[in-house]
Amino acid sequence: MAFRVSYLEDVGAVETAYTGTVTAAEVDQGVTETGVVAAEHLCTRFLIDCRDQEPGGTAFDIFDLGEFLCSLPPGTIEREAILLPRSAAGAEEMTFFETVCRNRGLDVRTFADRPAALDWLNS
Repeated sequence: MAFRVSYLEDVGAVETAYTGTVTAAEVDQGVTETGVVAAEHLCTRFLIDCRDQEPGGTAFDIFDLGEFLCSLPPGTIEREAILLPRSAAGAEEMTFFETVCRNRGLDVRTFADRPAALDWLNS
């Protein structure tokens, strides 16, 4: 499995961590499982850890994911912090994703380090 989902009780956020080259189908599965955990905990804040993810998505895949998340009912996603991949190409993909979401009104931010991302989620 290219991802794991857990609830961070001390933060009140669902964390999804992706590793390796992740296919669009795996991202879809990760988003679905993230939604299930969020519903169990009535959670609207998310930490997406892409530090160990390799670039591999197409611009269309990234755009479509952003469009899907932005189409969810208002209040489903209060905030989403993304930990950037270590590779420059992967970081560029996530920055594009951030732009897609922010242009549609979703509060998504990218971060290079975990403490900054958690601070932002808690602010």
